Amino acid sequence: MKNFVCLFVCLFVGTANASLITNGDFETGDFTGWNTSQAGGSSLFVAANPGDPNLGSSPTNDSYAFAGNQRGPSQNIFWQSFVVPTALTALTFSFDYAYENFASAGFLNPNPDTLSHTGVSNQQFRVEILNATALFDTVNPTDIIFSAIQTAPGSLDPQPWTSFSQNIFSAVSPFQGQNLQVRFAQADNQGSFDIGFDNVSLSATTTAVPEPATLALLALGVAGIGFSRKKKTA
Repeated sequence: MKNFVCLFVCLFVGTANASLITNGDFETGDFTGWNTSQAGGSSLFVAANPGDPNLGSSPTNDSYAFAGNQRGPSQNIFWQSFVVPTALTALTFSFDYAYENFASAGFLNPNPDTLSHTGVSNQQFRVEILNATALFDTVNPTDIIFSAIQTAPGSLDPQPWTSFSQNIFSAVSPFQGQNLQVRFAQADNQGSFDIGFDNVSLSATTTAVPEPATLALLALGVAGIGFSRKKKTA
């Protein structure tokens, strides 16, 4: 009897997977699903295969988000809101990215930190998960739930196409059922700085809990089996 109940429960309680990002591969050819902010002298667009002449093709040889070709200092930010599922057991954040920094001074991170492209020397690229109420250009540590990438003096340059993938469950678990934001941001005023990213994914694994009606049917079934067994032994 115990073995049967365990088997029956296992049939109804399992795992489910869901992707939380819209148009993470940019195969729409545009920024559908994304918010964008562009300031200064750069270009911001979806680059189709074979891609930008400096960055080349993405690992999947298809379209990707691009910012660069600067004609002066610029700031480029891409962000999207998502809901953290309840009953979460894992959340894998992954994306492909590349960049090339043409500034002779290399990467620069101002102190205090900012994403401004005016008033202070700045040359950086960063990828983060932000809380729901954070402004798109915030650098306030209290707004940043998880930091995936932030260039700094000495960072690899140029960065050929590579992949990032990490389970960020511990960072986002307190926010189950709430909105968060994924953000890709670049600021430059020391020279041209091209960035590209593609295949952005937040893959959630959740425990699939049965609906109340299903649980009721399960209870009736178990009760019926128990009554039948009791009748046979009477």
